[in-house]
Amino acid sequence: MGGLFAGRFGWCFALVAALWGASQGAYAEPLVAARITQDNASSYVRGGPDAAGGIGDWFLSNGSVCAIISDVSHESELSTRGGVLIDLGFCDRADDHYVGAQDLIDSSRETPVNIDGVDAKVGASAAVIRTFGRQGGVVVETSYRLDRDNANTLFITKRLSQRADEPSVALYTSIFFNYHSLVPFVASTRDPARSNGFVQESFVSRGPAEIATFARTADLIVALSPADADAPIAYGWQMRSAVRYQTDGETVMLPFYALADFSALSFLAVTEPFLTGDGSEIGLPQLLEVPFTDLAPGDEIVFEEALMIAPRADVAAITDIHYASSPMVAGHVLGGAAVVHVDLADGTPFTAVRTDEGGRFSLHLPAGEYVARGVADGARDGTLRFSVAEENVTLAPLDLGRPARLALPRGEAMRLVFKGIEGTLDPVFDDDLLGARELGDEGVSEKTGVHQVFLMGVDEDPRALNIAPGSYQVYAVRGPEFSLETTALTVTAGDDAVLDIAAPKRLLETPGWVSADFHVHSGPSFDSVLSPSKRVTSFVAEGAEVLVSTEHETVFDFHPVIEALGVADKVATVTGTEVTSEVQSERSPFTLGHGNAFPMEVQPYAFRRGAFPNENRRWRDVIGDLKARHPQALMQLNHARADDRFKPGGAAWDEAWSGDRQTYFDHMGVGRAFDAGRPLTDPHNARLIEPDPVTGIRDIDFDAMELLNGPMRSFNPALRRDWLALLSQGYRLTGTANSDSHALDQQVGLPRNMVAMANDDPAQFDEADFVEAVRAGRSLGTTGPMLHVRLNEAEVGGMSSGPAGRLRVDVASAPWIDVETLQVTVNGVIVEVVPIAAGDVYEKDLQFEEDSFVVVEVTGEAGPEYQIVYPGFHPYAFTNPIYVDADLDGQWRAPGLSDAQSQ
Repeated sequence: MGGLFAGRFGWCFALVAALWGASQGAYAEPLVAARITQDNASSYVRGGPDAAGGIGDWFLSNGSVCAIISDVSHESELSTRGGVLIDLGFCDRADDHYVGAQDLIDSSRETPVNIDGVDAKVGASAAVIRTFGRQGGVVVETSYRLDRDNANTLFITKRLSQRADEPSVALYTSIFFNYHSLVPFVASTRDPARSNGFVQESFVSRGPAEIATFARTADLIVALSPADADAPIAYGWQMRSAVRYQTDGETVMLPFYALADFSALSFLAVTEPFLTGDGSEIGLPQLLEVPFTDLAPGDEIVFEEALMIAPRADVAAITDIHYASSPMVAGHVLGGAAVVHVDLADGTPFTAVRTDEGGRFSLHLPAGEYVARGVADGARDGTLRFSVAEENVTLAPLDLGRPARLALPRGEAMRLVFKGIEGTLDPVFDDDLLGARELGDEGVSEKTGVHQVFLMGVDEDPRALNIAPGSYQVYAVRGPEFSLETTALTVTAGDDAVLDIAAPKRLLETPGWVSADFHVHSGPSFDSVLSPSKRVTSFVAEGAEVLVSTEHETVFDFHPVIEALGVADKVATVTGTEVTSEVQSERSPFTLGHGNAFPMEVQPYAFRRGAFPNENRRWRDVIGDLKARHPQALMQLNHARADDRFKPGGAAWDEAWSGDRQTYFDHMGVGRAFDAGRPLTDPHNARLIEPDPVTGIRDIDFDAMELLNGPMRSFNPALRRDWLALLSQGYRLTGTANSDSHALDQQVGLPRNMVAMANDDPAQFDEADFVEAVRAGRSLGTTGPMLHVRLNEAEVGGMSSGPAGRLRVDVASAPWIDVETLQVTVNGVIVEVVPIAAGDVYEKDLQFEEDSFVVVEVTGEAGPEYQIVYPGFHPYAFTNPIYVDADLDGQWRAPGLSDAQSQ
């Protein structure tokens, strides 16, 4: 998270839901509080994209709501221990979108409440699971309760007490991790004028001095899943009271505040009332009091929270629970489905409701003056003012106008990119219509849709869509091997139009190669809401052929989704996981960063579906686990540098660390950056090659490392330097190029890997052959250009024999992808840079005085059309090495770092 303050296609839904979480179970008794075992796992393990609980965890149910609290032995978001809420949903639906929770002392990620024990109890009217934890001198008992007669609410009670003569607590923070996967709405049921709705202030990356900016005097945070989720859900998290019970018998109500952004949701409570102000605001005078705030020994603080859930993804699903006794307001939006935002008369957000497909809606509202704002696709909107008194209300119809309707091409896979021209704005598709925004120091981040449409060329593709009236240029693309087609389009409100655009044609034949993306995310990742079916759709539309599933901290298999969508002839998949270290610990002081492991198998009843534990461990431990479970599996190091700010010899090099916990080479596990200019045996770098005393595995023993990562867009010179330095010292890590795509607005399938395979038909995909080709480096990475490289008879990943060789490079690219420069690197040093164009053949005789390796790269400029379909990228391709056995002894010996690499 960076530092809290301190430092779907309907006909395959059932199949996908089953994959996300096995059986929902049937309960002989409505109240259950028990540990999950091998015998009961099929009934107790939950389903849904974020379901994580498994054998060993703790199950709680009242027959309607089912929850799972992780066992102490399992990791949590900011602790090496579990004992936190990880799954929550309805028992009869695979609808878990709850990522996880953590409580923090004094609002620092460095001081989470660590849980020591868990117990369970079932009474006549309720089932309860309790956890017992501590941090410093503070002891915390948390009770999770489901009542027999309250079908939709999990009640949470937290009791804090202080041990004598030990550090106390000034602030207590409860965190509900969101990670961009749930949209937050903040409301105050006590003073609705203080609600800020879907517009949030960033708090995760800000310091305590800015608390007045992001803290809200509110008691309710509603978090919404996507409305088109297989099983949509809304979570309503309410802080009901915060009370301090003092040893002198006095009872004191404590101030608390709601914090929300796209990464996390939180309630922050102060352990003593402020001396200044009435607690409704927190500013500089109150901040100055915080260091002097504490919890006296013998005093106890009790927080009462509630987590309400509803089986649809709108705010009114939760506010209706709170305002159930208020009048019912019914309405009708003309023109079909829409979202109706209900504001107070002065514009303050109050709630929001989704209509059905016919435009009908209803919700409970207390007496008052309101404005209804209807929003629908095709850039339609409208408002209606109304009053609520003591009786139910039926509103006048809300007319948003007729959209333009656009019929889409049929029968061909493609991605359609729409750009507004002649003053027309870019259209927005797949928008949730919520208008969610996050305000931060670096500007405004918005959750909107995309200006592109994804087609697989199957009957289930959408046939038409609504689009705002105007003029557009439309581009059809299917990956860099295909042509880029374009057409102009003008549409008028209320009219039907047909998009007449040619299907992209294959221009580059790549026999013996498959295109693959080794870093892809969807809903099962804690930070993605993209359904697996939409992810497959986008992948096929982009013309990519092998999807490696690497969801964060879970193992997910796309095979059933691909089969259900009927595209097994177009795309193959490999099951894996992304190891996602977040906790700074004694064994791994600055975390491991991230890495992908594949292939793996889903363990349906295991915690996180069999993903590896990784906190307070070294990479050699995790790699050892992978090889023990799957000897032939690969481990890829992901985005190991944030950027190229640290240069060898720079003043800050020896102790530099970027502060980014995701970038392993920037901190190397001990707080100083890996120096590619020094040998691995140098004390500065030596930690990477310390062998485990039992397995002999080292932290550097990856099989591959990313050189291109989509969100980083441009090529990272530091990663190239690192990779070449490792190759020079004999560490043959395959260089890879991946999208790391989490959403439809993030490009998938580019960058991509081209992997050499004897059978390049996805319908006959051979996983073992694929894995071995990647391990051997028989691949190249590209954002468009294609290369065929030979040194004598050896190809990429192979071995050329003898002290001389003729290098031949055939360069190809589609006409809309520019190629300008070719670069040849031998033993990590550039030996030639020459102009080149698509269709050219480069040949050169090379001499080798020692065993060597040769890498080829090409670059080009991003032309106007390229920038539109691949924004932020530029044409680039690199090969993995061809190795040279110069002395003909049958072995390859690394040349070592050259003087040029050490500069």
